[in-house]
Amino acid sequence: MVTPFRVLIVENSRTTLAAMSKLLETEGFEVETARNGHDAIEVVQSHPIDLVLMDLYMPMLNGYEAAQIIRAMPGRIGQVPIIALTASTDSKDINVCKNAGMNEFFMKSMGEDELVQLLKKYEALAAS
Repeated sequence: MVTPFRVLIVENSRTTLAAMSKLLETEGFEVETARNGHDAIEVVQSHPIDLVLMDLYMPMLNGYEAAQIIRAMPGRIGQVPIIALTASTDSKDINVCKNAGMNEFFMKSMGEDELVQLLKKYEALAAS
């Protein structure tokens, strides 16, 4: 039996979190959720996660800070792919994301199909 690809969605908007969770579960992904960077760090330390979708602007600990903390963790946890998830269209955010150790930048205004395709790309890489 193949283990489902496990995605952590870190998003402070309950509506967006619920919609993304439903979409990804429908596509066959196993989904964990967190509402802020602190919770995201706890989840990656306590659950096997294959990829993190990280909102950038959250209270308490933002996505940039959480990504840097995750990248500093030892072993597999510190290597998990992190995709920035934002409504921002500011090109400066892309550089900040890369400097924080994020692998890619996904704007929320892009379609659901594009998000699913991106995750399937990482799922295929993990399987190979």
